[in-house]
Amino acid sequence: MILLDIHTHNKEASASAAILNSRHYRSGRVISIGIHPWHIEEHWQAEFRAIETAASNSNVAAIGECGIDRINSPASIEVQETMFRAHAQLAEKVQKPLIIHCVKAIDEIIALRKEIEPKQPWIIHGFRGKPQQAEQLARAGFHISLGERFNPLSAKSIPADKIFIESDESSMPLIDIYNSVAAAKGISTKELARQTASNARIFKQDFSNLLESVSEF
Repeated sequence: MILLDIHTHNKEASASAAILNSRHYRSGRVISIGIHPWHIEEHWQAEFRAIETAASNSNVAAIGECGIDRINSPASIEVQETMFRAHAQLAEKVQKPLIIHCVKAIDEIIALRKEIEPKQPWIIHGFRGKPQQAEQLARAGFHISLGERFNPLSAKSIPADKIFIESDESSMPLIDIYNSVAAAKGISTKELARQTASNARIFKQDFSNLLESVSEF
């Protein structure tokens, strides 16, 4: 059985249906590439130039994770917003989704979306917020990805065409995360897997094997 994992830091995750997040370019894996707000250095522009060079490669499925973190980032909000705009503009240039790390900054991220008016999908990864916040993000056009820790009421409120599942840094088996989210939404795990597989069309990757596997289990 193959399930889609749209955001993982686990190098051992299934290469066929997992998007490995990386700060540096990796070949031979489906990856997202970007500078995490925890890792913003004084001269981050030099590192970002390497990301710009790698972003067009066919195995790069998304840009990020990038974002705004009011708790753990060493950088000021102003620097974080500047770096976020750079990632968002790159996502538009290469026409790939943007994976977003957001901690205590939903209003800022929504404001940036209104400012930038992106054509590419924006995905809030590892969402743990309240259902009101999930509904606010969905109305604003965001996709929302859930991991091991999530608010069950929020899971239930996320529209079917906006949801993804991820493992992030969790050691929990991905199937257990799918089972938990499906139970919170009141649907079968197979139905949830079918929906995330369908939603995966936003990524310019061949996930046809995933669709076939979902129909079999």
